[in-house]
Amino acid sequence: MQAEVESDSGVVWRALADPIRRQILDLLRERPRITGDIASHFTVSRIAVMRHLEVLSAAGLVTSRKRGRQRWHYLNAVPLQRIHERWVDVHMERWASGLLRLGRRSRHVTADRPAVDLALDVSIAAAPSDVFAALTRDVGGWWGPPFLHAQTTSLTLEPRLGGLLVEQWDDGGALLATVTSWAQDRHLELTGPFHLGLALAIASFDLTGSQLTTELRFSFRAFGAIEAEVAEPFVRGWRELVGQRLKTLVETGTRLGIAPDQPR
Repeated sequence: MQAEVESDSGVVWRALADPIRRQILDLLRERPRITGDIASHFTVSRIAVMRHLEVLSAAGLVTSRKRGRQRWHYLNAVPLQRIHERWVDVHMERWASGLLRLGRRSRHVTADRPAVDLALDVSIAAAPSDVFAALTRDVGGWWGPPFLHAQTTSLTLEPRLGGLLVEQWDDGGALLATVTSWAQDRHLELTGPFHLGLALAIASFDLTGSQLTTELRFSFRAFGAIEAEVAEPFVRGWRELVGQRLKTLVETGTRLGIAPDQPR
């Protein structure tokens, strides 16, 4: 029985590994679509899109029905729910869901001015997909001292909605934020304490551009009781992390974060 579960989940994970297939699922989450409608959203051929649909269908993530001359495709979220039930601890689910709600609410806060409010535009000589990969998959390559606890040995970010950004210590760790918004290669939002005590902060990354250049728009807002002597270093810190370290990692491969010696 366990072997069957492993086999089923393996098929689903492989289907989700391709970014085009994930985008197809995003389209079907909005509404059912015909094959031509789905293909119109991609630069690859219609045949390639149909092959992706076949993989998703084999994994049970998409069901299809023919109506007249048109074939309609529907999202089937049951395999995703099974993975969620298996891998997400019930207590962690409640915590992550609560933080997601906090992040959504904080975007509408207007009564009080943020204690920290930074907006930064950075031009990076690389495609948005490369910048997003470094941003989310190699966070230890650009995020590091002095913006972490001294005992931190590594930094991990789960690349998914609800994923955790965590400092790893030899004897434990600390939560920095959770992913409260995600659009592959275009947008990332992190919401959490960021070592600001009882404050709630939001770090947002928006990417646009071409295969040669990415325009990264970054913002960091923190709400709560934050002393001025704490707020100012955060502003300087983010300018260095995003404007210098992340840019350097993407453009040159030089790692200025907590894991400088690991291969990219």
